Amino acid sequence: MARGRRTVATLAALVIGSGLALGLLAPSSALAAPAASPSGSSDDVTLTADLTDVPATAASAHPKEGDVSGHRRVLLVKYTTVSDCVVHANYPVPAGHDRTWTVTKGMNIIWRYNVTGMVAAVADPNQKGFPHWGFVTDRSCIGTTVGQQSTYKVYHHGKWVVHKTPKIPAGEPVPSRILSGRSQFWPYWVKVDWRPSHGAIPTPQRTMTANHTLRDVPNAFVVGNVYKGWHVRTTAIHRQGYTKVYVIALNRWGWLQI
Repeated sequence: MARGRRTVATLAALVIGSGLALGLLAPSSALAAPAASPSGSSDDVTLTADLTDVPATAASAHPKEGDVSGHRRVLLVKYTTVSDCVVHANYPVPAGHDRTWTVTKGMNIIWRYNVTGMVAAVADPNQKGFPHWGFVTDRSCIGTTVGQQSTYKVYHHGKWVVHKTPKIPAGEPVPSRILSGRSQFWPYWVKVDWRPSHGAIPTPQRTMTANHTLRDVPNAFVVGNVYKGWHVRTTAIHRQGYTKVYVIALNRWGWLQI
């Protein structure tokens, strides 16, 4: 991840002494129940539902003491919908390229972050095709959390030991933070770079041969969806398997795995 996210991950790696990829490692202190921030808001108190997009990796063929497989916290926190949620593939809705689907009342939906006081980035766990990430323009359709818990593994004394993540209680509301999403590392919230900048639009153009999610930084927050056949302007900037691009249809910068 970018900026502070990289810094926190680096510190975690130094503490434990392993070389795991970003998002897969956290110091043991990260498992402790965090204290509420000075603001005393419910957003800060309810931190057991933290998540990140960074994918878990398979157990290493040559693991070291303290290596982690999976995530120490639940990654995709589900909420129930209290009314139909109309999900847009992109926001702001691009002229001539709007694509929507509906998560009906009573189904599960995943909240990722708030773009504005009304607009939220979400994922649809029941959506089988592309895209399953999108944006609801009225997040009041999202209710409260479903009770959840997951597991991860830590390599200890020559074997992988299964641990449970902190429980996510049912009935918690969607956080009110704007452009701030949950992560695995203390303080468990990171800023969303909603409009990544770059400068002059590059000349090289590429036609997408597959569908891809657009992210604010590599392995981080989804900020849009790019469809097969769309044109992007590519830079020479590559990081963690991602390329920084300008998406013509969306009039915005971001990172794609291409």
